[in-house]
Amino acid sequence: MHRTSIVLALVILAGCTSGPAPVRELGFRDRTILTTEEIQNARAPSWTAWELLTQLRPEYLRSRGQSSLRLGPATAVVYVNEMRYGEIDALRTMSAEQVLRVQYVNAADATTRFGTDHFGGAILITTK
Repeated sequence: MHRTSIVLALVILAGCTSGPAPVRELGFRDRTILTTEEIQNARAPSWTAWELLTQLRPEYLRSRGQSSLRLGPATAVVYVNEMRYGEIDALRTMSAEQVLRVQYVNAADATTRFGTDHFGGAILITTK
């Protein structure tokens, strides 16, 4: 009887430790990446990159609050094809037709990757 209980406990434990299911199977998507498919399905011909993000990932455009090291709100810095493009308002001048993929990088990772002055993170845009 005691052996049966131990074997049953081990079988249950083995079933619980099989690891998490892959993210794709659960239907989750990475909110830090705006994929080509999402862009293709959502954009209108006359949209700017700003309007695209407003509709699909408005959290990328939000201020991260006041920083003690910077006057004014901390907003993301925009990079296009790994080149600094400007502040977040620069997205209003870019056509959404050019955008292939968008990724948001948080402030800590952006500072590590690009240097200081990334208190609001970075928006990385890959164009066609």
